Amino acid sequence: MKPSTRTSFVWQTVLLFTVLSSCAVPSSGSYQKVASADIPFGLDAPQTTLPPTTTTISDPMSTDTLPVAVSEPVDLFYISNSKIIKVQRNVASPANPSQALSSLVEGPSTSPEFVGLRTALPPTFAASVDVIRGVARVDATRAFLNSLSGLDQKLAIAQIVLTLTSRPGVGQVLFSVDGKLISVPRGRGDSVASGIAVTFDDYSSLISQQ
Repeated sequence: MKPSTRTSFVWQTVLLFTVLSSCAVPSSGSYQKVASADIPFGLDAPQTTLPPTTTTISDPMSTDTLPVAVSEPVDLFYISNSKIIKVQRNVASPANPSQALSSLVEGPSTSPEFVGLRTALPPTFAASVDVIRGVARVDATRAFLNSLSGLDQKLAIAQIVLTLTSRPGVGQVLFSVDGKLISVPRGRGDSVASGIAVTFDDYSSLISQQ
């Protein structure tokens, strides 16, 4: 290496060492505080932790609506002359046998299609209905039967049996008065013994075919 080249290299090395020494953080000695106005980009701003955020997602398909009454059609059997007519009425759902019987006692509505129909069941008729293994037991009071003529008694029993056996889960009907099983007339004119259940077919001959 030429002397001039060696001298230039030495000076470059000394200059580099001097620059690096001036940039290092001193381990001792005093320091000069920089004014906040001279610190760029707000580097002296205190650090903060953002609070967690809660996002509420609304379901566009969800709406607040008023409760809607739900009903279902029920087959009810009313009387036209001495025959039985099947009609349908909407009853609050789910329509159980007791509801169907109550609707039957109310009688046909005043709608035009119900003109000429009646029920043999008196407005004061009340009975409990219990369904066990497909058999509906109707327990009424003695006044119910005593207030009806022979023909209306048969038609009233027919109305009850045909209406109840048209409900799901009911295939037979037993009648009792004040808790005691009784004999009831069938559609063809004979009667069943006490404790014998009757069915839809026992009264189907009374149904009008029109």
